[in-house]
Amino acid sequence: MAIRTDKLQATYAGNIETVVFTKDVQNGEICVLGNQAGREAVQAATPTDVTKEEILIVASPEVVYDQLKDDLLDFVNKAGSNARAYHLTEGDIITVTDDVIDGTSVVNQYLVPKNGSSKLVPAADLSGGTRFAAKVIEKGKLYGQPATAFKVLTV
Repeated sequence: MAIRTDKLQATYAGNIETVVFTKDVQNGEICVLGNQAGREAVQAATPTDVTKEEILIVASPEVVYDQLKDDLLDFVNKAGSNARAYHLTEGDIITVTDDVIDGTSVVNQYLVPKNGSSKLVPAADLSGGTRFAAKVIEKGKLYGQPATAFKVLTV
């Protein structure tokens, strides 16, 4: 449910998209770009061909309006609202809570996208054929939740 952009070139270079989803999406999930959804916004979708599509990661500012009822782990990008997605660059380092990974990540193994899914999936090797791949570099905690840090290898 949470993301930390540890070392993300787009944070400094501004390579960010305003995206709109048709469903609620958590920070740390992935998407691809679809059709224009307004002057600056683009419709976001789940990958359908991970061998060709550019993968972006969702990381909107986590704004909590009622701190008595909600905390940062309750934050979600609502369907139909603008969200922020980052173009990734080789060498970027990101930490996400493990609930936005579909499976159990392992240090020195990989995370790759899966057709039809908005979550990265663990892979022991890169033999599956994908445009995007990241290497798991550390397991830890983020906001007290189990988390995975990964380094982008290919985009």
